[in-house]
Parts: sequence; C-alpha cells; structure tokens
Amino acid sequence: MIEKLLQSVISKLAFVFIGLIIPILSGCILLNNRSLPPQTYLLEVGMFSLPLSSRSSGKFLLVTLPRIAPGFDTNRIAYTKEPLKLDYYNDSVWSDTPQKMLLPILVSAFERTGVFKAVMVPPAPSLADLRIDVDVIRFQHECMIHPSRVRVTARTKVVEMKSGHVLGTQVFEVVETTISEDAYGAVRAFNIAIQNLLVNILPFTLQYLG
Repeated sequence: MIEKLLQSVISKLAFVFIGLIIPILSGCILLNNRSLPPQTYLLEVGMFSLPLSSRSSGKFLLVTLPRIAPGFDTNRIAYTKEPLKLDYYNDSVWSDTPQKMLLPILVSAFERTGVFKAVMVPPAPSLADLRIDVDVIRFQHECMIHPSRVRVTARTKVVEMKSGHVLGTQVFEVVETTISEDAYGAVRAFNIAIQNLLVNILPFTLQYLG
C-alpha cells in the first residue's frame, strides 16, 4: 500500500517537473531567438582642411586597395587589453573590412585636392602616372590605459608607374583618445584618426608630382 502511494506521489511530481521545465526551456530558446544582431558601424571622414591646388597637374593617380595586417583584415572591431593579444567585440562590427572602407576615403580625399586629372582604382592602371599603396599595420582599440585609445599605423608608398621606381615611402602613426570605453567610443576615435592620417598622407604624396 505504501509502495503504491509512493509511486503515485513520484509520478505526480515527475509530471509537475516536466510541466515546469518545458516552459523554462522554451523561454530560453525564445530569448535566444530575440537576441539583437551586432551593431554595425561606418568608417567616415568629415570635412577637413586639404592641400588644395588652383591648377591640375594633369596627372592620373592610381589608388590601390589598401593591404592590412593579419588580425585586422576582418569586419570585426579589434581591441587589445595586453600586448600581443587581440580580441574582438561581440556586439559591434564594421560595415565592411577596414581596407575596403579606406579605399573610397582615400580616393575622395585625393580628388578633393584638385591636383590630379583623375583618381582611379584597379583594374585601370594603364593611364596612371603615379600609384599610391597603403599598408595598414595597426588598426586597434587599446584598452591597457584609461582613457583608452585607438592606434592606426600605415605605411605609404608612392610609385612612378612608367619606370616602376619607388619615389618615396613613409610610416605614419596616429593615436587618438576615445570618448567612452566601448565600441562606439572606439569607432568615433577611429574616424578622427583616419582624418589625421590623411592630413599626413596627402602632402607626402603630392610632393612627388614634380
């Protein structure tokens, strides 16, 4: 009699347990399904002072797709909290890879100088007089200090197309303090850093017009 009573109690408890656990599990699945996608950020440069010319040099400039060091060739926003180690934000991404976002920014900046007859991108190198290559070495949010900062390091090379001679090469580095300790603060700082990088790259390139 007692054994039957215990079996009945156990059966009822098991039924109640199943009735409770199923909604909980369902709730977790629904919660995961409702999770928001990562926030997407743009790399944009506002208006800033450029070395302008009242007369075109008559030359054609080819701007190649920037190359970027491993670890930064992704649309994930990289940050570091200790040397030699990269991490990435889970809830924030770039709209594209940094090199693809940088190409139209470079082209637009050189066009605005008014120095060149035309600014081109591959695959149209045959008419170009000069070529500019940009290699991005660092493109990271550094969280080792407070306030944090972003670092953009780029090697710029100017090549004469007809001879293939390298006219000049130089490494530029810009460090910009963030306004907040998150991805948004980093993105704002990256945009300012790219603007400051262009302030250095443009006159460096224009000096080789002859």
